[in-house]
Amino acid sequence: MLNAFWAVVVPAIDRAGGVVEQFAGDGVMVTFNALVEQPDHALRAARAGLAIVAAARDLAADHPGWPVFRVGINTGPAVVGNVGAAGRRSFAVIGDTTNTAARLMSVGGPGDVTIARATWERLPGSRAGTALGEVRVKGRRTPGEAWHLGVVG
Repeated sequence: MLNAFWAVVVPAIDRAGGVVEQFAGDGVMVTFNALVEQPDHALRAARAGLAIVAAARDLAADHPGWPVFRVGINTGPAVVGNVGAAGRRSFAVIGDTTNTAARLMSVGGPGDVTIARATWERLPGSRAGTALGEVRVKGRRTPGEAWHLGVVG
């Protein structure tokens, strides 16, 4: 089942210019603006998020009982590079920005793309979504504003 999801999700990520940082369980972590300069990284991430849930929804429709992904997106600084020990290293993207993005998924339901204020404010032109107001997520002392993204120009 997961390989079927990755088969439709990874091309959507690639089309948006994202980099798959890792597959973990039934999730995938994607970064933008990390390996190459992408001034429109928030827009790319938003489009990828919407494409991911659309592709997963279409696949799940053909397989009753299969889940539909949810997506969390945040924009901000992160530590990017190879981490580990002398004998074993791996590429990683680490920091509060990525942790918050992961936690935003819990705010949404299946098929939702939940984005933080930092991303919402960087989306140019037309966008539509449902304002959630201040939301609390695990690991954060203070709440932050979030939206369920509907469409992006």
